[in-house]
Amino acid sequence: MKLPFLLLALLIIFAGCCELTEELGLGEENATVEEAPDYSYDILVNDIYSTPEYPRLSEEYKIHTSIQIYGRYLPEAYSLWILDGNRTIYQKTISNPELVEHFEFEYYAESTEPHHIRVEVQSLDAIHPEPETNLDNNILREDMHVYPLGYYDLNNWKITWFYDAVGMQLQQAQAFTLEHPLNISKIGVYIQAPVPPPPGSSLSISLHQKPTNYGNIGVGKRLLGGTIDATGIKQEPSWQYIEFEEVLLENDTYWIVLEYQSTSGAGLEWYRAQGNQYGPIDDTQMLDLAGDAVWEYKNFDFAFKVE
Repeated sequence: MKLPFLLLALLIIFAGCCELTEELGLGEENATVEEAPDYSYDILVNDIYSTPEYPRLSEEYKIHTSIQIYGRYLPEAYSLWILDGNRTIYQKTISNPELVEHFEFEYYAESTEPHHIRVEVQSLDAIHPEPETNLDNNILREDMHVYPLGYYDLNNWKITWFYDAVGMQLQQAQAFTLEHPLNISKIGVYIQAPVPPPPGSSLSISLHQKPTNYGNIGVGKRLLGGTIDATGIKQEPSWQYIEFEEVLLENDTYWIVLEYQSTSGAGLEWYRAQGNQYGPIDDTQMLDLAGDAVWEYKNFDFAFKVE
């Protein structure tokens, strides 16, 4: 009769142990509670830039932008808009995006008016929208500037500048080539007067077609020009301009010619860089009227602007 009593006691002890195991959480192999997924993320318009960095009139260039996603979650898709002012120039839906996406589009520089570029992105993940606190990064604005055609960045090129005489017996000429047709209304040269020009002195700036003779020596037909009162030219270098009614130039090579008229023999000095920093070896010439009176190529480039 003692065996049933003993068996009953063992059952009571086993039940107590099961309750204690549940209280201590030792059941089901110490199961842990999973954290809720973190769907926070930030879509960032990273940058807007051009290549080359300083596009010049008539030059082909590209505008670039990149979109980057920060956080522990990638949205299913987002929309991208790129605008120039109020004009949409690019629109695309990006599905299953990467952490970083790059975009580019081509322009060519036809005007020095800035392009007001705006890049916008918007998450298209309806279930997990981008947190409102991160939306400030979804828009980026940048003004992209086009610069005058020419060779003139005197401060940033970090090169040694020289100057060459333009006098009663010496004329100088610099060529430039257009990649696309261009409307121009202004030509500038960077010059100085070593001796103050006397009253009546003048500087003539003219634009010519390329020559058609054998070897393309000299300059071709005169297209336009203007005259500057040289008494206003100082001993410190400065930009001197002629302005004229806008004219369309086709994509071709053209020559800028400088002539100086004065009773002083000192002449003017046109700033230049030794070597062919700007263009080919045959894009700079000098005419010595006191010598052989023929145009000769020179191994340098003059500072000038066309716009």
